[in-house]
Amino acid sequence: MSVEIPEKRVNPRSQFFLLQSEGEPISFYSFRPEDAVDAVPALVVDISSGGLQILTADTSELVQKSYRLELVTEGRVGGGKQYDVHSVWSRPDGVNVRTGFAADEGSVLLEEVAVLLSGSEVKVLRCVLYPS
Repeated sequence: MSVEIPEKRVNPRSQFFLLQSEGEPISFYSFRPEDAVDAVPALVVDISSGGLQILTADTSELVQKSYRLELVTEGRVGGGKQYDVHSVWSRPDGVNVRTGFAADEGSVLLEEVAVLLSGSEVKVLRCVLYPS
């Protein structure tokens, strides 16, 4: 006999995103490490020479200007390489929030994201933002 245990977490570990790609809905889950309750699960949705755009679920999550960004590859969350980024602007994007971030000068973040996105069919990359 199995007993169902209700979810009692005050700080959820995952965030659900529903995006459109070529008119079709595509769902994504982004996760944060279990022990990093102040981390924000997010998605990298665009990149340019000036920085990258990240989608989060709520504006109240991004209260600081500086974060450490960890790219989530191969489904592993936590313990990966982190990059310093700084929020530049923010605006609503449907039920989510799209924020523009700039990387520190000399960072290889933008090159790494470009390589990872080029290998992605949907051009979306999971990430985690840790307050600095």
